[in-house]
Amino acid sequence: MQTILLIDGENFKGKIRSVFKEIAKEKPIWHEYNFKGLLDKVLKDIPIERRVFYFARIKEHEASKEKSKQLVEEQRLLKTHWQF
Repeated sequence: MQTILLIDGENFKGKIRSVFKEIAKEKPIWHEYNFKGLLDKVLKDIPIERRVFYFARIKEHEASKEKSKQLVEEQRLLKTHWQF
């Protein structure tokens, strides 16, 4: 049987943010961390044949353009630096 790792990007980001609030008291800078290495270490004893990292599409809203742009950029940075 094939083992597939499915990662919901928004839930992942939420959990990482909560860890940063507890430890670093700051927001994570997504492209500075090796999250793949973290998961590889945590799941080292589990053979994973396929990894899927997925996000919902973020749309820009007129009422909150700046926040929308920030969220899109955070998502882009995380996806770009997530290397499988």
